[in-house]
Amino acid sequence: MTKVAYGTFPVLKAIEFSSNEETNQPLLPSSWTCTAILHPYAPPTDSNQLTNPFFQLCIASITFIENEILSVQVTGLEYGTWWYKITPLETTLSTDKGITWTSLKDTGWTLPTRNWLEENATYFKTSYLNWMEAQEVDWWKQPVKNSNAATWIWFDNKTKLPFRMMFGTPPPTSTTGDPKQLAFFQNFSFTYFSKFETINNPDTSIWNTPSIQGFNNGNPFNYKLIEWNHSFSMTTIMTPVDSKSMPLPTCVLYQWKSDEEYQEHRDRTQCTMMSQQYNPEAGFGTQVAMLYGRPPADMTNPPALSRDGYIFNENVYFTRGYPEPVVVNCRNIGLGQQPPTWASIPAVQGTIHATIIDNPVLCPNETVNIISALFPPTPQYPQGRYLWTWYSLLPNSDGSQSRPITFMESASEVSDEGTSLALADYFEWVRNPVGTWFDKEYFDLPTMCLHVPKRILFKK
Repeated sequence: MTKVAYGTFPVLKAIEFSSNEETNQPLLPSSWTCTAILHPYAPPTDSNQLTNPFFQLCIASITFIENEILSVQVTGLEYGTWWYKITPLETTLSTDKGITWTSLKDTGWTLPTRNWLEENATYFKTSYLNWMEAQEVDWWKQPVKNSNAATWIWFDNKTKLPFRMMFGTPPPTSTTGDPKQLAFFQNFSFTYFSKFETINNPDTSIWNTPSIQGFNNGNPFNYKLIEWNHSFSMTTIMTPVDSKSMPLPTCVLYQWKSDEEYQEHRDRTQCTMMSQQYNPEAGFGTQVAMLYGRPPADMTNPPALSRDGYIFNENVYFTRGYPEPVVVNCRNIGLGQQPPTWASIPAVQGTIHATIIDNPVLCPNETVNIISALFPPTPQYPQGRYLWTWYSLLPNSDGSQSRPITFMESASEVSDEGTSLALADYFEWVRNPVGTWFDKEYFDLPTMCLHVPKRILFKK
């Protein structure tokens, strides 16, 4: 039996949403321009894929005129430029900044309208997106037709213009799209807009190299990859990509004791408690992921639960006036806790793709690294999928000591069994002093979980 229910961690503040109840879908201007940071689903598998932008982090300058054109000027951070012009009649491409053009067939793209949402889109809440509190955003969920997945779009609460988007399902292929989804954007998993504004009589005949204030390509400052603190707690908003679920306010406790201090499985544990308060049809109140880390390599008799991971669901009942969490089901997920140096594990190919310094929209007064890690292969992505995460450097840091901002899994599995989680936005973050650890009872595993079959994903 776990010791706590969601919201009782004394070190953390609750995540608050505005009381604003949005009813009208945002309608974009008849002509607009924006600058975007585009995160791909996966790296390339071979050199043939280097002929398009969809396998690398890109920035783009994009202009729209209603019923006429979507002009997309893309610069890859590793190679190439691409200029797409999407009109009601055709899509054309120039790879030499407009000198020569080629007509593209069967792209699956259609010229967008002013409304990026359909009638069945659902408004969730209004809140700051993370602890930086740069702007309040309206959260909108758009179910994907003929799928159990959903696309999420965040609109600036004041301007009602897009600020961020996440696609819950990949396009038909890496280079073609679904006519029912947003042209071009859908071929990237995750997008931030550093600028989005109305423009009158835009000129779509001239190449404009995309530019973002404070954006530095690659890793010019030789920052190191992040390394988690050995004991910390935080609150996040976890966003699923299945069409039926709303986001989950979440608390996380993490600790990883050194080899010398390690004695039992609870010494290396991550407890993630996700509230279903916005999903009343879930059938339970809280979902808990309890992940145990690997033991020291030289330990002869490691604990049985080390490297194991479990997800169990709880309802809170009151016994003699006190809340008592009761487990209603549990399953083994075959994946344990990641060590503090997870980003530097060779297999994940952790990479700093860009550094943004004091951008007033994306990271005011902060220096942020955009980092990728590689997740295991799937049939659609045999080369592996990208995990994208943004981290803000602490003062005088070499990059290793940084505060989390967001974490996103591309092409996350949409499953009735799992959480279908793809995104975490971080709020409160508290590091424990050196030598201070959480009460081990926080990391107890319910008795029910000890009797479920193990699921082996990777060899230990």
